[in-house]
Amino acid sequence: MIDPRWRTVLTVTPYVVLAVLVAFTLGVQWGEWAQLVPTLLLCAVTTAWIIVWHRLPQRLREHPVAIAVFMTGLIALSLALVLRDSWFGFLTIAVFAFAYSIVPWPWELLAVGATAVVAGLAQASPLGWDTAGIVGAIGILLLNVVAMCGLSWSLRLAERQVNLRATEQERSRLAREIHDTLAQGFAGIVTQLQAAEQAPDDASRARHTQAAIALARDGLAEARRSVKALRPAALDAMRLPEAVGQLARTWTERTGIPCDVSASGDATALPTDVEVALLRTAQEALANVERHAGARRVRLTLRADATGTRLEVRDDGRGFDPRPGPVAREPSDQGGYGLIAMRERIESVAGGLVVESRPGHGTAIRAEVPA
Repeated sequence: MIDPRWRTVLTVTPYVVLAVLVAFTLGVQWGEWAQLVPTLLLCAVTTAWIIVWHRLPQRLREHPVAIAVFMTGLIALSLALVLRDSWFGFLTIAVFAFAYSIVPWPWELLAVGATAVVAGLAQASPLGWDTAGIVGAIGILLLNVVAMCGLSWSLRLAERQVNLRATEQERSRLAREIHDTLAQGFAGIVTQLQAAEQAPDDASRARHTQAAIALARDGLAEARRSVKALRPAALDAMRLPEAVGQLARTWTERTGIPCDVSASGDATALPTDVEVALLRTAQEALANVERHAGARRVRLTLRADATGTRLEVRDDGRGFDPRPGPVAREPSDQGGYGLIAMRERIESVAGGLVVESRPGHGTAIRAEVPA
């Protein structure tokens, strides 16, 4: 399939190059009709050949046989023009663009190599047919083929590297989504069931059991939604400030820990990926407070202004040493992935995450995304 970035190049470049070459040919050969007329006919056929290609249905333009026929014809027409007048070597600019864009690998090397030979013939045309001229022409041809096929190989390697990075980013994104949905839900269910086992009376036991059931239902709904869109269900019905407020209220009802929420500025027109990143960060921060902090109170602040959007979750819990260590560096089944997931998620939207904490003095997690 043609890379969308090449569509304009493939559409415009051949006609522009041909128009310039035809104008130059008319200026140089005007009056030499025996030489000029066949050249103009070849130019007309080349233009028609490219127009026919562009008019083909998309499914045909992606078929290997159609690509092979088109490229063979285009290279042959370019060769015929170069053999008539060497300045038509500039037409190979357009031919190379087609070869790099529409020919599948590894056949791309064949198309690029053949086009490089045509370009080399144009460059070697001033050389004579003596020994030195023949050796020079061969050297020029080899240089063109090696250089252009090497460029093709380099572009292929670069494309593979980009695809590998994209794959790794997608894996990391999915890992964060799973951690933010299923893992958090399971952890909450386990916490509530453990609390139910230790409850002193039937009323407390029933309350924790109902909370576990509610978490299980929410987790199931979130898992189904994640399969469809990987977008928090809360953001389907409301914007970020309302979703954060609802998250805090639900969390307080489940944990019994008061969570004060304050929002300022206009955070209602953020891009979807920014909203998702900030909401997921708030979810993870509150989950960490529930599991690890032993806090009595939490404050959640959302502020938006001309410089960007800031989300801060601050608790008065036991705190910890945030300096990099084995837990922070290496996620494990017991935990430690939360900070990594939050940081990666915020960095994916060009933001930054700051963790401020000290043993015995609580923790503040601040996510900032520039405007």
